[in-house]
Parts: sequence; structure tokens; C-alpha cells
Amino acid sequence: MKEYIIVDGYNVINNWREFTAVREQNLEHARELLTALVAEFAAFRGLEAIVVFDAIDVPGSAESERLHGIEVVYTAEGETADSWIERKTYELGRKRQDSIYVVTGDYAEQLNILGSGGYRISAREFHQQYLKAKKEITARLHHPVGGLNRRELGDRVDGSVLERLEQLRRSK
Repeated sequence: MKEYIIVDGYNVINNWREFTAVREQNLEHARELLTALVAEFAAFRGLEAIVVFDAIDVPGSAESERLHGIEVVYTAEGETADSWIERKTYELGRKRQDSIYVVTGDYAEQLNILGSGGYRISAREFHQQYLKAKKEITARLHHPVGGLNRRELGDRVDGSVLERLEQLRRSK
């Protein structure tokens, strides 16, 4: 069973305060930043990730590429990210074995996702989940359990058992 997270890219960029200044100066850079943070989140949580950007007013066909281990999709001319996401969610949801989480702040889109068997995550909720994951990553990097490459008994035993063992050790 796979777990997917599909992100409506411009919806997140337009809803997170962190992207406000970046998107006004350089939208391409905002897309790159979002792609990198989604890749980090997906890798940490063990998710297959897809970030979708509208290309509704850009001539040409749909494009897809792999960046940082995730799929980045630019929709075809005349196609919205919402319609691409709905179609992909339905396609993945037909199997009924995979979990599909869709990140969007668009209420109508959220209803369609639920109807296709997916789970909706608002842009705000995703922001909170991302910040929580970032803290967990930082904690793991700065506080390795039991030292580097060491498996100590104290890392695997309940605290009350450790206290009792320590009492026994000191009583001798």
C-alpha cells in the first residue's frame, strides 16, 4: 500500500506567508522552494509526492519531471491544476489500496477529492504538518539516540526499569 500526497502548488504558494515576497519577485524560485520542501516532507514521512502547477494560460502540452525524488507536473494549456488533481486522485483511488492526500485550500476541490476516495489537507494544515516534520527532523539530527551507531540498553528499556536497575547497581 502506497501513500500519496498531491499538492496544488500555486494554492500553497499563495496561502503561505513564507512565499509572499518570493512569489512577487520570482515565481519560478517560489516553485523551486515549494518543490524542495514537499520533497523533504515526503521523504521524511515516506510518501510518494506530486506537485501540480497550472499552466492554463501557457501554450503547449502538459509536462512532467522528477525533481528531488518527486514528480512535478505542469498542466496542459487550458487545464487547471484542480482538474488534473481530480483525475489523478480518481485514478489512484480506484485501486482502493492506496491512500491519497491532496493539499489544497480550494473548498470545491476538497469536496471532489473526498468523493474520489482521497483525503483533503488544507494549505494551512499542511503548513502546520510541515513545520512539525521540520522540528522532528532537526531533533533527530541534533540528538541521535544512544550516540552514533550505538545500540545501548538504556535506549530500549522503560524508564522505571532503568531506575530499578540503577538502584540495584548502587546497592552493591
